[in-house]
Amino acid sequence: MPSQKARAAAAAAAAAAPAVRSKAHRGPSSQGPSSDGRARIAIHITNHYAAKVYTTGAPITGEAVIRVPRDTHFHRIAIQFAGIAATRNYMTPEIDQVLHHFLLLDMPVQKSHPSLLPADGILRAGQTYALPFHFVVPDGLPIGSCNQRCEHPSVREHHLRLPPTMRAWGDRDDGSPDTARVQYCISVSVLQRTVFMPEPVSVLRGHREVNILPAYAEDAPLDVELGDKGGEYKLEASKVLRRTLVSRKVGTVAVQAAQPAAIVLSSDAREASPARIALNLRFVPADRISGAISTGSEASMPAVHSITAKLVARTYYNTSHMGAFPDRNRARHELNFGASLYYSDTSRATNVPFASSADGWQQQKEKDEARAWETTLDAAFQLPIDHRKILLPTFHSCLLSRTYTLRLVLCIGPGRTSVALSLPLQIVVQADVSAVPQHVPDGDVSECGEIDVALPTYKDHLFVQKRYEEETHTSIPLGGGILL
Repeated sequence: MPSQKARAAAAAAAAAAPAVRSKAHRGPSSQGPSSDGRARIAIHITNHYAAKVYTTGAPITGEAVIRVPRDTHFHRIAIQFAGIAATRNYMTPEIDQVLHHFLLLDMPVQKSHPSLLPADGILRAGQTYALPFHFVVPDGLPIGSCNQRCEHPSVREHHLRLPPTMRAWGDRDDGSPDTARVQYCISVSVLQRTVFMPEPVSVLRGHREVNILPAYAEDAPLDVELGDKGGEYKLEASKVLRRTLVSRKVGTVAVQAAQPAAIVLSSDAREASPARIALNLRFVPADRISGAISTGSEASMPAVHSITAKLVARTYYNTSHMGAFPDRNRARHELNFGASLYYSDTSRATNVPFASSADGWQQQKEKDEARAWETTLDAAFQLPIDHRKILLPTFHSCLLSRTYTLRLVLCIGPGRTSVALSLPLQIVVQADVSAVPQHVPDGDVSECGEIDVALPTYKDHLFVQKRYEEETHTSIPLGGGILL
């Protein structure tokens, strides 16, 4: 005979069984097109993967799939390719954040594919709407994306270039701070008109990020004054050579470097060309300083023992418009409203192979003075690239800038005296020829004789910089995805 506990357990199981059967009887189909009964926007990009990089002229095609659990009225379906820059300053009494919508390209679905959307403006429950899109990464920004005063036309020309993706490379580090971010995405919104708002509001939204590395031609060398000691760059330096710390000086050596040509990254930033550095050394023996004529020989000239180099990536950012290049003058500029913040990321120092001139040290005659000695060196530097890091191209935008400095240290003379230089180094991205889109005809006749509607071109929408001062906006975390 069963015990009282066994009878109670059997009764509880019998009571729970109908509830389980009832839940299984309803099934997932009663929840609409999605398993959890919620509206969904899925964005599918053709031949896309997480680590894919798009460059200037690359097409971004695919379709947006919309499913709703109940009938939904809509005014317009907006499919857009958006770019946004966000910076934050923790140094102010109140945390300051600014967002700059510098790019917004629109895909007019209603005009190009009217048959894909219901004419009555109602998305039906249980139906799937697949809307194609076709964008091309532009080679520049609309003029309205930079409408502030700039120091020089070249500053505005740089501001009208696309900045690269920043702080959105997944597990790859681009050497940028958490307080500066640039993101691109394909955004899809279902817009609805209401009597309370003058403009349509978004009732359903989805987005998918893409990584952009724009390709631009090499810029002219910077106008760096050789005697500027307070600037970021130092193209020449001189040191007194001694055999030991307390011995008499052997002479004075001066090193001058030419600005290296730009380093070219592959379209996916996984390969880089080497940097060639031309160095000119000038040695004045101590006898010349004392008034005696030097009779030195090649054997008595100072030897270059080693050259080491390290790359410094510096990210400048501000919460207001920067109307001047921030790396040219570290002091506050009248067109940079507020001092620019910066973040430095330095690579490891590496030995640089170099070759001396075949002619060696050569005597140079000077007017009314004794002779000095000169020689040249040719050095090569390879950028440090690995799978955990990514190098961004050099760029300047309204809120953000990225510059590179190549710091060289030459070990010269019997006392192994160190002579340091800081050279500006430009990094550009090689254009991907295969990414250039082919011409799309106005209409294509299929095998069935039907004319397919061609994908339309995009339109530029001018956005101005917006400053968010309300509590709800300044508290938005930069790491929470793109803000649109």
